[in-house]
Amino acid sequence: MEIMDEAIQALHPPRPAASRRRIRRSDSSSIDTVSLSEQRSVRRSSSSGASSTRQRSNKTRFTELLLEHGEKQLNDWAVRASSSSGDGNRASSMRLKQTDGRMRLCTRSVVFEPGHSSKGIVRIPFRFMISCPSLVEGATLSAVTAGDTSLNRDAEIIFAVSSTRHFVMKSNNIICPYEQIQTPTDFRFAFLHSSPSSALALAKALYELEKSSAPSDARFDPRVIENHDVGTNTRLPKALAKMDQKTVLQRIFDPPVEIPFESIHFLHVHEQPLSPKVKCTVKQPLMEHVGILMVTDCGFYFQRFHGGAVTNDGGVKSKPHSFWSIRDMKAIARRYDGLKDIGLEIYLARREGCANKSLYRSVLLSFESVEVRESIVRILLSQKQQDPLICYTDKCFVESALQQWQSGQLDNFTYLLVLNSAAGRTFHDLSRYPVFPWVLSNYSEHDDERYSSGENIFLDLTNENNFRDLSKPIGALNEERFVEFQKRYHGMVQQQNMGQGQSEKQHHVQDSPFMFGTHYSSPAYVLFYLLRVMPEHMLCLQNGKFDVPDRLFHSIDSTFQSVLTNPADVKELIPEFYDPDCFDFLINAMGLQLGNLQSGERVNDVLLPSWAKSAKHFLRLHRAALESDFCTQRLPKWIDLIFGVTSRGSRAKEARNLFHPISYLGPSDLNAIQSEEERNRVELQANEFGIVPDQLFGKEHPPKSASWDSIDGVVLPEHPGF
Repeated sequence: MEIMDEAIQALHPPRPAASRRRIRRSDSSSIDTVSLSEQRSVRRSSSSGASSTRQRSNKTRFTELLLEHGEKQLNDWAVRASSSSGDGNRASSMRLKQTDGRMRLCTRSVVFEPGHSSKGIVRIPFRFMISCPSLVEGATLSAVTAGDTSLNRDAEIIFAVSSTRHFVMKSNNIICPYEQIQTPTDFRFAFLHSSPSSALALAKALYELEKSSAPSDARFDPRVIENHDVGTNTRLPKALAKMDQKTVLQRIFDPPVEIPFESIHFLHVHEQPLSPKVKCTVKQPLMEHVGILMVTDCGFYFQRFHGGAVTNDGGVKSKPHSFWSIRDMKAIARRYDGLKDIGLEIYLARREGCANKSLYRSVLLSFESVEVRESIVRILLSQKQQDPLICYTDKCFVESALQQWQSGQLDNFTYLLVLNSAAGRTFHDLSRYPVFPWVLSNYSEHDDERYSSGENIFLDLTNENNFRDLSKPIGALNEERFVEFQKRYHGMVQQQNMGQGQSEKQHHVQDSPFMFGTHYSSPAYVLFYLLRVMPEHMLCLQNGKFDVPDRLFHSIDSTFQSVLTNPADVKELIPEFYDPDCFDFLINAMGLQLGNLQSGERVNDVLLPSWAKSAKHFLRLHRAALESDFCTQRLPKWIDLIFGVTSRGSRAKEARNLFHPISYLGPSDLNAIQSEEERNRVELQANEFGIVPDQLFGKEHPPKSASWDSIDGVVLPEHPGF
């Protein structure tokens, strides 16, 4: 199978990702899933740029990253908000005096986003509310707003919330740790264009659910609805009045596919559906958007259950639909959702006139089952017979990539991207982010004497001492440290041998001995590197805080020294370290206030090695090191460790490459667990710890100069349905 150049190009660190990260500097919007209104504006007018600019000017500051991890927005309303507290000395930014904006009802909180960016977004968690949300008379508001015809008759009834604690975020549109206000505060929301009754009904049910069923430190789990009665006094919206509240809440969090799909939004009059409506989730880093998908002969339509069309930076547009054209689809890859083999990533060519540098983008979809996913794949392939799709996770694709790498048609960087994609790694999932090696051993910073003397410091790529040993995993590079890992491993083996007389039920695969208690790739490690371009993701993962300054990514050399000496640090790198176009992750262009090190030095731009003059220069030299003859000759050994014969099993033990057993779990292991609660727990642990990529090769990877007598060494399993 011949690999298309454009399909290979689509695997490079996506410029959409880089643009998404820069959004917060310029307030522009890079759309990954294209809303139908944009599609029509492109068709109606060649001056689509002006239309796009108008839409961008109204961009909201709110994203679901500002919520607790896993929390969802359900609805929002135009309101006029005010607040009062017992502490009159609080800063005015913490108090609201007749401020217009939008109140957003979310699964675990009420959020208010002021219309003016100088005022912070306020999040009021249900667990900190003093009492259930209620409606109160709005006499005070009426006096203040006398003669204001923008309020309807229901504006006299105010949606009221009282809380002991709330959070303020993005004041003056600055991304920084959330301010926690621990002062009892009363909030009042006057609905400007609608009645607060429907909001109150849902807010009451969510409040009761949170207070009665969820511990204060637990993540929201929609499954608790099944065992919880939220009471009979809550007034429900008319459309749902005949349902009991358990059913209402169940439909909110897990709506039936029977929800009408609005075919009026089809782009073409004669467009024909090719699939029934199927439940589908659009996956993004730390976020997901649930809805229904319909495939037509023109493309994929996605309708969110709650909110509008999904944007590339995690925001939501006002229109409820998103669209991906089949004509633009160039490649696909079967993906995982957690440990379940139910995902599908679709790579698309960008529309003409797109301002983004990259010609490609992708979207990651997750379905309810393998069977549903494969039915969508079959439909898609049948529509692309004249322009066949590449599938990155097919065995033949890996075989072709290997041959092209050996013949010199693929460089090392691109080949590693191909292997990552084939092994289930994607830029949309932080738990399966592409992994790249540390290739150098010399990242030292300026030597004061040499630097002050004006002596040129350069990176000698012909000196073997400047390179890392790619035949060893990170955890085994420092022999002195590895001795401690080995002692722990042998201790576990002894304990296991002593317990062999116990029943099998007391032994679990997760109790197997291991050498390394942390992994080389995890969501926390990815965001450690990408802090300066994805700060809101880091705040979401860290519960509204940045880490201690000394633990932040502030120096390449100190990070490398940590992976050599720290017993809890064996992390590898990410592709951005070898792509000069992704230099922004090394500079603090957003002006983030990251604190000071214990030495007193401010954490700002990442400190570079002495041989690098700038972030771009560092990445160019780092890329040159990856492509060097020395690295090329030894890269197959590292591929064996990550994607090949020494990545798991007895060969991994021999190669000193054995991680905690939870990192090796897959779909079959998950299905073997009978308890749903245990399955959810194990899947969460695996996602947070780090997951070993799929094994691609069943024998040692050949060097670039040698030919493989048999291509049967590629062992990537065929996915169900193919």
